[in-house]
Amino acid sequence: MLRSLVSAAFLFTALILRSQVFSYQVIDPLQSVLTHLAGPNVLITAAGIQNDPVLFATFHDSTASIGLDSGLVLVNGAHFVVMGPNNVPNASFGTFPGPFDQDLANLSVPYGPTLDISRLDINLVPLGDTLSLRYVFGSEEYDEWVCSVKDDRIAFFLDGPGISGPFLGNAINIALLPSGLPVTVNTVNSGLPGINGNAGLCFLNAGWPQDTTYYINNDFGLGTQFDAYTTVLTARAVVVPGETYHLKIIIADLDDDNFDSAVFLEAGSLRCNELPTMLQEATGDDAPLIWADASGMLHVLNDGLTAPVRVRVFDPVGRLLAHDLAASNGARWSLPLDNVQGTLLVEVTAGGQRITGRIFVP
Repeated sequence: MLRSLVSAAFLFTALILRSQVFSYQVIDPLQSVLTHLAGPNVLITAAGIQNDPVLFATFHDSTASIGLDSGLVLVNGAHFVVMGPNNVPNASFGTFPGPFDQDLANLSVPYGPTLDISRLDINLVPLGDTLSLRYVFGSEEYDEWVCSVKDDRIAFFLDGPGISGPFLGNAINIALLPSGLPVTVNTVNSGLPGINGNAGLCFLNAGWPQDTTYYINNDFGLGTQFDAYTTVLTARAVVVPGETYHLKIIIADLDDDNFDSAVFLEAGSLRCNELPTMLQEATGDDAPLIWADASGMLHVLNDGLTAPVRVRVFDPVGRLLAHDLAASNGARWSLPLDNVQGTLLVEVTAGGQRITGRIFVP
């Protein structure tokens, strides 16, 4: 009997170790971003952290119990709080006074002051036209403090060419739920207020509780200490290839510095799409040039091809705006973009091959 109990205990311990998130403090922020975050078609030129280094770490989980198997993690407490199992109610590890961030305070309903801010700044050059990053948000505020003023939150603020938003430097927040709400304890949860919460505080976020399907309860879970976390979410933004952008990834406590939260960033997921070159390779000729000018005209220059090229233009929701043939031998095809804003999809077909490109119209 004793042998059976010892064997069972050994197996349970082995299961915990196999399915546990492990974290390791980072020494060099730039090298950690290059090694543990950067993916294809993105050039990282600088990276740095603000506040105590113990808030920033790499993580590894061989079973991907939170949906990600490795990457970087930012915490509003000591990084080792992310490690499982979930065996400490409302874990908190340290108080870390840091610089105030007005963007984060203005992100959602201002229930109280932002505290224990952890921030990672990255300068990058995209080599494609769509930037993306996969992540998971987890918190010890769940579920007791849902719909309270203790609304821990994250944001990914992006600024640079073609970006026009309400935050510092015309930045936008690209860490959004499918409903369009930012990612906070009060916006993505079970849909029910906690024992210390009031549903009215959650309803201040227009659209709550649309995003309950992106919430995972972790009571008694083995992988991480957090009481709950989100499914894997993806941040996206349309960018201009070859230009320089600034990405500010940030997390904070709200109202008090108790009960830690974290954002896990997937290894290799800070990436851009690869710009298409199929037409040029397939035809042996120069591919058409596609661009939008300051006067609001979209142009396709069919330079070098010996046959007409079919051009179709779609608006951001997929409706066909125009279609025509761009003549051969350098002829230019133009479309006025009156009353059209956002990202247009341009489809160009020649010789049985097709390429697509996105044009941003401010």
